[in-house]
Amino acid sequence: MGSPAERRALAFAVDKFREYGCQEAYVMPMTVAAGVNTSSGIAVGVLKGRTGRIIIIGGHIDSAGPEVPGANDDGSGAATVIELARVIGKSQHESTVVFCCWGGEEEGLRGSEYFVAHYPALDSVALMLQIDMADGSGLLLADPDGPWQVSAPRWLVDASFSIFYDELHAEGLVYPTQAATINSSSSGQSGSDHMPFLERGIPAIDFTSDVSYPIHTPLDNLANFTPSGLPRSGDLVLRLFERFDGGVPSRTTEKYWLLVVGHTPFYFSHTLLRVLALLAVILAVIALVLVRRRRPDPAVVPRIPWSIPKLSLVALVVQSCMWLSENVIGVIRGYRFPWPNNFGTFVVLAVFCGLIGLWCMLRLAARMRLSADPYVYYFRAFLMLVALTLLLSLANAELALYPSLALAAVAAAMLVRTPVLKGVFVALSPVPLIMLLFNEYMGLFQHMLSTLRLGSAAASAAYNGGFIVFYTLVSLPFVFAFAGVYRDSGVDLFWLRRFGRSGGLVLAAAGALATGAVLCARPVYDRLWEPGVSITQRYQLGDARGTIVMESGEYLAGVRYTCEGRDTLLDGRSTQVTVPTQGSATVSWLAVDAAVSAPSGASDTTAEFTRRITIHPTLRPYTVTVSYHSASPFLALSPWAKGLRRGSGADTAKNATFTWYSFPDTPLVVPVTFTLRDSQQVSETVEVTYDSLACPVAASRPLTYFTPRTVVDAAATFGLPHRVAP
Repeated sequence: MGSPAERRALAFAVDKFREYGCQEAYVMPMTVAAGVNTSSGIAVGVLKGRTGRIIIIGGHIDSAGPEVPGANDDGSGAATVIELARVIGKSQHESTVVFCCWGGEEEGLRGSEYFVAHYPALDSVALMLQIDMADGSGLLLADPDGPWQVSAPRWLVDASFSIFYDELHAEGLVYPTQAATINSSSSGQSGSDHMPFLERGIPAIDFTSDVSYPIHTPLDNLANFTPSGLPRSGDLVLRLFERFDGGVPSRTTEKYWLLVVGHTPFYFSHTLLRVLALLAVILAVIALVLVRRRRPDPAVVPRIPWSIPKLSLVALVVQSCMWLSENVIGVIRGYRFPWPNNFGTFVVLAVFCGLIGLWCMLRLAARMRLSADPYVYYFRAFLMLVALTLLLSLANAELALYPSLALAAVAAAMLVRTPVLKGVFVALSPVPLIMLLFNEYMGLFQHMLSTLRLGSAAASAAYNGGFIVFYTLVSLPFVFAFAGVYRDSGVDLFWLRRFGRSGGLVLAAAGALATGAVLCARPVYDRLWEPGVSITQRYQLGDARGTIVMESGEYLAGVRYTCEGRDTLLDGRSTQVTVPTQGSATVSWLAVDAAVSAPSGASDTTAEFTRRITIHPTLRPYTVTVSYHSASPFLALSPWAKGLRRGSGADTAKNATFTWYSFPDTPLVVPVTFTLRDSQQVSETVEVTYDSLACPVAASRPLTYFTPRTVVDAAATFGLPHRVAP
């Protein structure tokens, strides 16, 4: 956002819009976005129709960083928008078409948000169609959802699936129900530029290709891009435009939970979801009452204390075996994250290792003594699932659907008397929450997780321990439910006793060993997914002896680098290395000047003055951040926007930050007017970041990309130049 590359791309789009017949073509400037200063904007092309009714076709034109080519995300979407301008411009049409290539999407939909807030003819917009990634190697995801469960009208979703399958006879359009449920249950910042339009009540939909593509990395390039997705997305949007060129059935949004079966969308209103959740709770209460009534006589079946903590220990051990199984493979293979390209196989390994943990706990359970009363276990499962249903109901009805379905399945397992049906219902009970947690965006999530930088053993322990505890808590209601159903069935449900013999361990261990062998033979990374290594050099202004740190989420073993004439090959299992230097680099990339106006009395105890910072970078910087801090509250005002990128920090009464993102023209002048108390001191830090290295460092390793950064800091402290008279 705001880079010279983005500005060139915006200018290119405007030229094409003009070439293809748009009567108006311009860049709508955006000088502030996400609370930071920028020179971004939106490329706009207006192709006038017979009426003033407007259909917007958009795709964002920025990538996620200076090292990210953005071929798929979203060069492909912007290219498709430009091509649609060429195609639609060949014929007369009823609606006026506004083609938009948004800047700043990667910073949180800033271009589309700015457009919605400032476009004068927004009330004439009847429909918005967005293309965000158009790679052809995987599925095409339909996204009709905005933040807080606001969705496109049903007629738009129906038309999308009907055109795609019945008219274009294409394959692969899906709706990610579970991922969409999570994303639309918040502000939806992982969505796309159609969302600000839905928030304003304008029908809008986005089409996104498979998110398991290596977006937001240098590997999002043309070599990895499959062009067949361009006509797939383009033809779909073109047909939608043609269908609704004469008008839309309604200009509104709706609220529903969407499930697509085959090629057919099914809609569930939030009222219906609440009714289903209520029925699940009622069914669970009925089961609770009946199970309590048939509790065994304590004189016949004595109450055994501590059954619930003992069973919780079983769940903890099983989850630990499942989660830590990937660590074993990682130790064997020498990878911190050994699963980026083999997630499905690691799930199989986790199941086998979980069975090993279960076998061990079954052997121990004979000595632990657990209650034979089904009510003891069902009551806990009931409490946990009802509490989760009610808690998520406070958020929204869509999220609450998943624990309510689980609750209904557990209640049904306790109500039916046939052991086979009991087994079926209790086995199905965790499926809704499993689908929610391991949703359609899991491919993207697992690859993002592998970029986490765990620089210490304590951080690694907290990472693993946190996931183990989380999944243990998620599994507990189903562990309790299974125990209750097992005791209530009167039979060896799922042959649990048989599995607890020696044969069960042999089968589980054999499965784990075979799966582990397969994983040890498979490549962890490939040309689509590589680990990234950052090389960050940090200097104080005027000091050549800076620090150079090489850091990665993955182990750095095998990285070869050259610095100041010395070649080094890293080994071992570290994720962070400090590169030794002689301080021979001359860092002359930055100069900072400050001019201060004479203070004027704001009151008897405060004074006001302006501090004018002039930043002279000899190279165009990637980002510039000027921050102020004082031990007591102060007031700082400036024509610059005050804030940090992506909401990474909030200004307080004692802190103020001014940021430019990215690649501003130089020099930069930052005037800030301060109101300070008598004798109050303020510390100032100017941090200038470059996307190149001051001290040359050449680094390489197969299937690895490197991100260079140099950060130069300038610090100062100032206050009132004289005591304010009382």
